[in-house]
Amino acid sequence: MKITIKYLFALSICCLILMQACKKDETNLVETTITDPVAKAPNNNTAVIINPSSNAVVTFEWDQSKTGNYTAPFYKVVFAKENGDFTKPIYTVVSTRLGYDNKVAISHREMNKVAYAAGIKQLETGKVKWRIEASNGVVASTSASATMELTRPTGIAENPTTLFITGTATEGGADLKKALPLKRLSDGVFEVYTSLNAGNYKLIDNTTTTTLTAVIDAGVVKEAAEITSPTTTKKVYRINIDFNTGVATFTEIQSVGIWVSGFNAIKYTLDYDAEGVWKLNNAAIAWKPETWGRDERYKFRVTEKDAVGNVTVKNWGGSVKDNVKPTSTTALTYYLLKPVDNTQYDFTFKFALEATADVEFRMSALADYTHKITYK
Repeated sequence: MKITIKYLFALSICCLILMQACKKDETNLVETTITDPVAKAPNNNTAVIINPSSNAVVTFEWDQSKTGNYTAPFYKVVFAKENGDFTKPIYTVVSTRLGYDNKVAISHREMNKVAYAAGIKQLETGKVKWRIEASNGVVASTSASATMELTRPTGIAENPTTLFITGTATEGGADLKKALPLKRLSDGVFEVYTSLNAGNYKLIDNTTTTTLTAVIDAGVVKEAAEITSPTTTKKVYRINIDFNTGVATFTEIQSVGIWVSGFNAIKYTLDYDAEGVWKLNNAAIAWKPETWGRDERYKFRVTEKDAVGNVTVKNWGGSVKDNVKPTSTTALTYYLLKPVDNTQYDFTFKFALEATADVEFRMSALADYTHKITYK
């Protein structure tokens, strides 16, 4: 019995020693050091004329930091205002390979966001501070800060995800709740069919918490509170905006007509209603008599005039070159509008009946471009 107690006592002492050793090892794992990263590029006071539409980049590179326990450090480039504080950075970029690399190439498009965050306005020049921050999750270190001079181009730095038009010249007036949305075609690219009148307008990114207010000035998107309408009398426009390039256009929609293939002419003209919709009520739909029967094919022709007065015609039809006549069970996708060529018979729709009908040509920002025919 005494021997057993002695063994148990000895075993307890050994376990205690092992636990202390393990505890010491754990402590050693988190006791480490890290050397300061040393910036190599770009040079201090580098000047950058930002061109977001190009493939140009600004490359930041630095010497690797070394850690006392050989763990891999992570890096990021941190920007602050020229007279700002790095504890409140305006922009941060993690280096490549999820932060492992000791370099990162920042596109001019992203540098434009840095300049915007620093309060540098379009077509103006200002300075920012930057430095490299390294960390292995336990300890951190920073490089000496450097200064960079940035010149911003025209256009908006941050592409909005939603866009609305509002103001006394617009269909919804100055009431933000009635602001008309624009259709987002791709990242930073928007389009809307709408009427404008005399007055002012502006573009906003949100109807409740607006962070962007812009206008179109001489074909360029600019940050501004509002601007005078391009017309003094009511006109219908297709407005296209590309925040990636800062370019925008007003194209006047002079007319929308139904092109009837058999007659090889526009037989019906629609009137603009509101919110991108043209209407024609009580149209007497007539098919063209042919030797082989009656031709029911049609598509839409839209006459447009650009800002310098050039007049063009755009054709809107179906996605099928030789379409079929719709029935009461035909899917609504049949009526979707696609840009098509100006041939007489190809990519047309077909009237379902020879009857009185109401027609709608819908270029709404809230749905697919389509049309509707209601036979009476």
